[in-house]
Amino acid sequence: MILLVQSSELYNNDLRAMLMAFYPEEKLMALKPAEVATVGRELHNECTLCFTALFDEKRTLLKIEERAVVKFSAYVTGPYEDRKVFRNRLKLASYQILSEFTGRELPWGSLTGVRPTKIAMTGLREGASDEDIVTEYERRYAATTEKANLALSVAKKETEIFKNEDIDTCRDYALYIDIPFCPSRCLYCSFAAYPIASYKYKVPDYLYALSKELQFISYVNRERRLVSIYVGGGTPTSLGELSFDNFLTEAKRYFDLSYLKEFTVEAGRPDSITPEKLQIMKNHGVTRISINAQTINNNTLKIIGRAHTAEQFIGAFDMARKAGFNNINTDIIAGLPMEKLQDMERTLGYIKRLRPESLTVHSLAVKRAANLKEEYDTFREYINHDAKEMHALAADYAKHMGMKPYYMYRQKNIAGNLENVGYAKPGTECLYNMLIMEEKTDIFGAGAGASTKLINPKKGNVERIANSKNVDDYIRRIEEMLDKKRETIGNERVN
Repeated sequence: MILLVQSSELYNNDLRAMLMAFYPEEKLMALKPAEVATVGRELHNECTLCFTALFDEKRTLLKIEERAVVKFSAYVTGPYEDRKVFRNRLKLASYQILSEFTGRELPWGSLTGVRPTKIAMTGLREGASDEDIVTEYERRYAATTEKANLALSVAKKETEIFKNEDIDTCRDYALYIDIPFCPSRCLYCSFAAYPIASYKYKVPDYLYALSKELQFISYVNRERRLVSIYVGGGTPTSLGELSFDNFLTEAKRYFDLSYLKEFTVEAGRPDSITPEKLQIMKNHGVTRISINAQTINNNTLKIIGRAHTAEQFIGAFDMARKAGFNNINTDIIAGLPMEKLQDMERTLGYIKRLRPESLTVHSLAVKRAANLKEEYDTFREYINHDAKEMHALAADYAKHMGMKPYYMYRQKNIAGNLENVGYAKPGTECLYNMLIMEEKTDIFGAGAGASTKLINPKKGNVERIANSKNVDDYIRRIEEMLDKKRETIGNERVN
């Protein structure tokens, strides 16, 4: 267990994130100094380490103790109430003493946010040179040069695409539709995903409630341009063919598609794909699909709860090509249980022969809501091996397939403190992925577990409205959730 002692909780989330970056498997308990002096002394002595932050107006003391013996300490100067200035100083100092204590360096240094490209995007907008942007990552955040250059490459690609696509924050919006059903639940999954076998009788009611939300979204955006539709979940193709066809009909029915630049459907589970469903998608104008391998190792697929085999993945990919799809993405995961570098190389070799248009490389993340979190002790020894080398290998394969990195994000408790990267051949990048990462437009979410993100350019903030993750709750409370959206969006757009 890690003990976090802090005299102020102003930077609680930042310090927690930094500690979890070094100790993703450990539990963390936070106490105030007075609590340690009374009830917490025994715990203080028994925990793996105690990280203390004592805030002061002029300088803040950080220290690491092991069995109540101080191992490292540092001071951070400046008034801690000034978050804009002090936050990065505190995180860097925390990273540096934790790095010294553990003997480990993290590839992203003190950066703990979801969007590491934000710094590069800001630099590009302000006219900074490539060298200055890379130096910013290295000096202010202690990120490696390799990661700084990756962030810069992604930011440049996104900037280029946004310019070419003529995306306007006020005029354009994107739509995400969630189908929260799956053939089975994966070991690492933390999304709202329900087994289709036991929920199939609720599909009609769910689609009826979803239709109401789609009508609402269409109406409040009646004077705007819909530029991207992304259907995810869950696994949308887990629906039966008739339900799937009816759903896509409703998904398009209420919207003006004149300005639509892409229409993506996550056909992620190969065992849910049929020639009929592929034809249904073609008939409805779907332009991009994702068929996800995760790995080509059948033993690993069983361990992680995927109901398909490597052979089914290859067969589904072949079916999609025969159906006429010329923009196919596939996902793989670095750091899966039992997997080593040679397993990743075998997976990448198969994918290279299939020649997808894009490849998304995820790092395994141990999420709180995932079964992997509950069973972590079982898999502790068998995950996170070679994750860094796996990413490097995937980047090399992507380059040889003619792909470049175009979007990137990070998650909590991610293998090797790495990142998720999307690679694509020029002209096949997923616009939605970039819009949601860089917050360039409003994204309206429909369905159980979906979130709406409203961009306010004047205030410079993003307002989020989350739907219930529970399918039954979503069906029952759909009108209540629409009322919440009406209240947040404002009468001027709803009436």
